[in-house]
Order: sequence, then structure tokens, then C-alpha cells
Amino acid sequence: MLRTLFTPRWLTLLGVVVAVCVAFAWLGLWQLSVAQDDAFETLQAERDALVEKPLDEVITPHAAFPADGAGHPVVVEGVYDGSRQFLVPDRVLEEQVGYWVVTPLQVTSSEGADAAAIIPVLRGFVADPADADVPPADPVTVHGELAPGESPSLAEEPLPQGQRGTIDLSTLANEWPEALYNGFVFSTQEQPPVTDEALAHVPPPVLQAGDVDWRNLGYALQWWVFAAFAIFMFVKLLHDAARTPPDDRPTVSTAAPTDERIEPHHV
Repeated sequence: MLRTLFTPRWLTLLGVVVAVCVAFAWLGLWQLSVAQDDAFETLQAERDALVEKPLDEVITPHAAFPADGAGHPVVVEGVYDGSRQFLVPDRVLEEQVGYWVVTPLQVTSSEGADAAAIIPVLRGFVADPADADVPPADPVTVHGELAPGESPSLAEEPLPQGQRGTIDLSTLANEWPEALYNGFVFSTQEQPPVTDEALAHVPPPVLQAGDVDWRNLGYALQWWVFAAFAIFMFVKLLHDAARTPPDDRPTVSTAAPTDERIEPHHV
């Protein structure tokens, strides 16, 4: 096959196939980016359409986390319980490793809520645990975005007292006697502000598209299939050409036959 390949005809055809495959691959990647962008824009539009609601209109104590609850703006009134505040280590903010400061909020004034309901609130970030303030037990209104609980920590080493590997709501539900909301709040604003300025604000998670536009994804796969088919056909034709033996049949003369007669010899 290599002898056949390294001929002007097949090298030219190889160049054409490579150019076609590169073009098809680029078209597939373009369609994939369009599929992702369309899904992101749809999700962003849905997020922008959300309006801030009281916490209990989005989620209630003990209820499952709503499918559209992540990132939903909420407002909740209550009192911080600083005695059960904890830090979550190994978190990163602006390339600095530090701790999340999480304080349970006893919900006391949300309409229809259990008077003893409680929800963890991520109040901020510190690089040094000593900088984590304990908020006063005064009424406060917290504005923020709702987030689901995190998976249990897999750390093998025990953490110091007052620290937890993650915001694991299943563990908190077993330790805290109050009715627990199945989520926590990224605090964006407090009224009145009770959190010390030493705590850096932790922005809510960046919006990510969890799905794609299936039509454009199909177009992307179609272009890649075309590229694969072009490669297959080139290899097949090259293989067939390499196996075909050269035409070694003898050459047949095309000259007109002469009309000569052999006259008998008379003695």
C-alpha cells in the first residue's frame, strides 16, 4: 500500500481528503459550540427571569430540593445561631485557599414556616480561621441565592473542632433538632449588616449549562461522521488499488496482415 500511496495521484487525493476532514471537523466543533451556546442562553434567560422570593415559596423544611432551585434568589428573615457556626476548609476564592464561614439561621418570620426551622447561610470567606466573626443574635434579613447541599466529606484525617469538610445537610439533619431546609444560602446582602467586613463575599456558583441543543449536536455528529466516512473510503480505495495486479498481458499488434502468397516452385 505504501508504494501505491507515494505516487502523485494518490498523494494528491490524500491532500484532498485531509482538507475535507479538517473542514468537516471544524464544522462539527462549530455546531457543538452553537449547541452549547444555545443551551446556555436558554438557561441564562430562565435565570434572569427569576425574581427574588421568600424562602418558603421556593423550598420548605424537610422538602426535597426543587429541580429549579439552584441559583434561585431568595430572601429570609431570622436570627443567626453563632454557637453552631462552622468553617469549611480548603475552599478557594480569587486563587487564595481558605475557609467558608457557615452559620445556621433560625427562621422566625417567614410566612407559613415552622417557627423552629433552620437553614445554613454561607456568610463569607476567610484565609485565617481567627478572622471568622460570630454574628450577634439579632433579627436580620438575608438576601442570597439558594444552593443544594454538598456531598459528604471523604477526608481521612479528622478536622479541628468547629470545622466540617462540606456542607453535608444529611449530617446536620441528624445533629440539629430543628426542622432543616434541604439547601443552604449564598448570602449576598444582609439588612442590617451584621457580618464583619473581614469576611470576603463568596459569589454564588457560576452559571453552567447542564444540557445542549440536541438538534445542533446532531449536526455536529453528522459532520464528524462525514469525515470518518471520507477516511474510510480513501483507505478502502487505496487498499483495492494496491491489491490490483498490473496489466501484464502481451501487447497485440494492430498492423493489417499482409496478403502474400507463396507461389509453388516449378522445376
